[in-house]
Amino acid sequence: VRRKKSISIEEKIDIISAVESGKKKADVAAKYGIKKNSLSSIMKNKEKVLEAFESLRFDPKRKRLRTAFYTDLEEALVKWYRIAQCLNVPVNGPMLRLKANDFAQKLGHNDFKCSNGWLDRFKSRYGLVFRAQPVDAAATTTVGAPTLWCQNVLPYYLNDYQPKNVFYIQETGLLYQMLPQNTFAFKGETCSVGELSKERITVVVGTNIDGSEKLPLLVIGKNKSPCSFKDVKSLPVDYKANDVALMTSEVFEQWMHKLDDRFQAQQRQVVILVDSLPAHTEVKNLKSVKLVFCPPDCSCITTKQRVIRSLKVKYRHCLIKRFVDCVEGNKEFMLTLLDAIEMLYLCWREITPETIVKSYNEAGFKVETKANGNDAEVESHFDLIAHAQAAGVEFPEGLSLEEYAALDDGLVTYRMPTKNERMYVKESASDEAGTFVDDGDEDGSDQFQGAEQPLPSKNEALSALDTLQKFLRCQDADDSLHDSLTDLEKFI
Repeated sequence: VRRKKSISIEEKIDIISAVESGKKKADVAAKYGIKKNSLSSIMKNKEKVLEAFESLRFDPKRKRLRTAFYTDLEEALVKWYRIAQCLNVPVNGPMLRLKANDFAQKLGHNDFKCSNGWLDRFKSRYGLVFRAQPVDAAATTTVGAPTLWCQNVLPYYLNDYQPKNVFYIQETGLLYQMLPQNTFAFKGETCSVGELSKERITVVVGTNIDGSEKLPLLVIGKNKSPCSFKDVKSLPVDYKANDVALMTSEVFEQWMHKLDDRFQAQQRQVVILVDSLPAHTEVKNLKSVKLVFCPPDCSCITTKQRVIRSLKVKYRHCLIKRFVDCVEGNKEFMLTLLDAIEMLYLCWREITPETIVKSYNEAGFKVETKANGNDAEVESHFDLIAHAQAAGVEFPEGLSLEEYAALDDGLVTYRMPTKNERMYVKESASDEAGTFVDDGDEDGSDQFQGAEQPLPSKNEALSALDTLQKFLRCQDADDSLHDSLTDLEKFI
């Protein structure tokens, strides 16, 4: 009797890709030495195979997807291992055994004992290999999980979803009040505690790969209700707050559900790619969003530099211009968190589809684009720097606007897991209540704010609108601007 051939998960991924690309099933079955009914079974279970490979839950060389009896224990142990990887903490067999026993006690598995056999089966199931690495190990050429993921899993989503329905989300830290003359004070600082942290925020951006849609910005600050937010009922961005102004698992889950509601209302099914970070956790009960975690150090997702850099350059451009206007007008320079948010919103609107598409093309995505006018934009940066220096702004010699915008790129954007999160044992949700501070701006993060500004009345708003209308009548302005002012007048 001919023995049935076993196919590894990696080979199953190749088989699925081959069939999806249009190759004849008979030819694919012959190539891998399997029967047609075996191929049909693989295609029938392709979602399970792709999910196992995508989440890196199983060794790609493994041939069966059999799960364990202590499912919750294994999930906790794997998540702890993934966090250790993100934090560059070396893990060995004895460490894993101690952690498994620790989890078993906390999860109530009093009959569990981490034997050598169980540990071997666990490592085999998840493809874990512990070995001493030589000094030049990084120089060796091996095909790792990120490469396999980019070659086999990512193309599946790109084929299954239209470009407009494939999104990538990323975070960056921003010192929103940092002026050019302050730059050297920030080099080498962590900006997690102390004076510098008061003006830091985390900005989360998301775009689809054809550049046709930008998700609303998510801004994470330190205070739920800073002074500048007083009597403000709506913001042009999504705003969250915690005591460290970083992405947390709670913030991530809340935002994913909000995006899910957004796409449900549009009757769309989308896939959102996110980096594998401790704060990016699995989110349950998503109906319109398929959340996909990219492996750490995934070289095929490199759009961060261009999209975020473009946003930061535009923001720094606005910040310098605002400062120069104050200098030239003999006014005190003030910049609140609300001011920064409004500037970020305007800068985000100016990011063009061409810039977004170019980012994805550089990352290996094949998306058509048109040429854009970046040269004129760069030229305006030089003009701005010269103008700022002429006005007396101390712009460090040799520091370009791009370098100035990149000075806070190294800021941490996610909170390191707490002790409870490292254990992944769900306890009372009251622990997270301490994340948010009181409504008062206790740490004075709205530096440069000055005296509290009274809110304008309706008559003052209408008077300002009338001034704008008179100004537009004297300009060669587009009709859409007049329409916008009319809409504003109706709203007021």
